[in-house]
Amino acid sequence: MRMSRAQLPQRNDGFTLLELVIVTLLLAIFLTFASVNWKVFAPNDNQSFLERLSVEISLLREEAISDYDEKAIEFNLVDNAITVGRIDKTMGFVKTRELALPDETRMKDLLINGESFSTGKPLMVCYPTGIVDRVILHIDLKENDYYSILVSPLTAKTTGEKGYLEEIAIPERNNPS
Repeated sequence: MRMSRAQLPQRNDGFTLLELVIVTLLLAIFLTFASVNWKVFAPNDNQSFLERLSVEISLLREEAISDYDEKAIEFNLVDNAITVGRIDKTMGFVKTRELALPDETRMKDLLINGESFSTGKPLMVCYPTGIVDRVILHIDLKENDYYSILVSPLTAKTTGEKGYLEEIAIPERNNPS
C-alpha cells in the first residue's frame, strides 16, 4: 500500500534558522556582559608572570639535563627583556625564545650567585647536572614598589615576594689556627 505525502508522519528534528539566530544573539549579549568581569577572576600580572617564569626555568633545567648541554636565561636590564636560549662554545648565548614582562614593569637589578648587576645582559645558567644559578630579580612595579623573584639553585623553584629582598651575607669567622 502506497502512502501519499500527507499521510507520512511528520518529523521535527533540529532547529529552524530563526531559533538558531535568536540563541546566537542571546549568547553574544550574555558573553558581552560577562566579559567585563573576567579580569576580576584572572590572576594579577605579577602572579601570572611568576608562573610563566617558573615554568620556563623548570623546562630549561630539564632540557639542560636531557641534552647534557648548558642552557641559559638572559636578563637584558637595558632593554627590559628576558630571553631564553642555550650557550654555544663558539657563538656564546644563542636565543631561542623570549619571555614577556608585564606591562609597566621594569627590571631594576639582579643578583646571580651573590654578584649584583644593575645594567648589561647577565645570564642565569642551567647546568647539565641539574643545578641552576641562584638568582634574585628585583622588579619595579611602580615608583619604589618592588617585587622580588628568587630562584633556588638546587630545585630551580621560583618564588615571589612583595618588597625588595636582599641576599643574606654570612660574615666570615675568625679562624685562630
